[in-house]
Amino acid sequence: MQKFRLVLVFVYVLISVLFSQNCAQADVVSPGDSQSQIYAAANYLSNKCGTPIPTPIPVVVEEVQQRNLDLCTIAITRAECPFVSYPFACVLIYVEDPLGEIPWYVNFQDVFVKTKIQ
Repeated sequence: MQKFRLVLVFVYVLISVLFSQNCAQADVVSPGDSQSQIYAAANYLSNKCGTPIPTPIPVVVEEVQQRNLDLCTIAITRAECPFVSYPFACVLIYVEDPLGEIPWYVNFQDVFVKTKIQ
């Protein structure tokens, strides 16, 4: 009877471990990779506009939500010339939670791209 309990406990622990491995975790990007992606987007727009990359470039010091980083880099690449400052969407790299879905009535270009951080 004791062997049966031991086997039952072992099976319970094994199943618990297997199910805990499938928990969905938020996608985060390391600070180095985040900084690299922001720099690549800024470099693209800088070359397109023929202007230097504006300083200070947003600095990433901890992991960033993938969605927020994507919104920042997309906003940078969609920005218009001259490239003198970073889009408002880049503030999202400092937010711990992902932004989520942008409502259909919000114009991404007007809210996140044309609004600049000075």
